[in-house]
Amino acid sequence: MLERLGCMLSLFFALGAPPISQAHDIVGTWKAVTYEIDGQAHPMQGLFIFTNKYYSANVRFRLDAAPADNANGNAGPYTRDGDRIVFKQWVQVHVRPGDREKPILVREGPDESADYRLEGDRLILVFPSRNRYVLERMAE
Repeated sequence: MLERLGCMLSLFFALGAPPISQAHDIVGTWKAVTYEIDGQAHPMQGLFIFTNKYYSANVRFRLDAAPADNANGNAGPYTRDGDRIVFKQWVQVHVRPGDREKPILVREGPDESADYRLEGDRLILVFPSRNRYVLERMAE
């Protein structure tokens, strides 16, 4: 019996073990800390909430001297593949007070992918633009 269990565990670890990056779970509540755009860090406030299948993100940050903050709101399902998350945006809201052409965008957005990694209690999302969100895990 123990020999059979050992064989099954060996097979699991050889074939079924998730990559190291997925061994840590992103499910939970994350505090928005920094939005890095073109290498420049902007303080960011808000929350990312991940369930096993869905996410909701509501953040604000300041990009320029506009009288109001910028904001992003996104929600929908997500999938993970290795070190990549693909966000399906049922809701995509961008508020950019300093943008005269498109100060507010509200729509069902296109799928958006981001590479991710965990560094201790921090979740780093890196988008194809190379912009980064830095999030901190919050105690439940």
